[in-house]
Amino acid sequence: MKAVQGQTPKAADHAAGPTKGPNCWDCRHMAITWDVRTPYSCKLMGFRSRVIPSIEVLRNDGRFCSGFTAKPAPVAATTKTKPTLSVGKTTNRRNTDPGGPFPQINLII
Repeated sequence: MKAVQGQTPKAADHAAGPTKGPNCWDCRHMAITWDVRTPYSCKLMGFRSRVIPSIEVLRNDGRFCSGFTAKPAPVAATTKTKPTLSVGKTTNRRNTDPGGPFPQINLII
């Protein structure tokens, strides 16, 4: 790219348009197919390809993909606390039972 007189190279690059296409991994229309020969798919344009769909669009059309739609932001996982259920009346019978906590039974004669 030639630099325009009076402009810095970065400003000249931005005047020509973006230099990077969209990232298909961040697009909601990107899909992975079951087919080994064409593993990537674009649901918006309805095609499968061996390469990432945005590269295929650039090869065929000469322009960056204009159908890019960003995926929604992931929802933060909330920690669920289990409710404590009290079943009946809690007692201290195990420790106060006159027979001991659990009597040992010897079944070998």
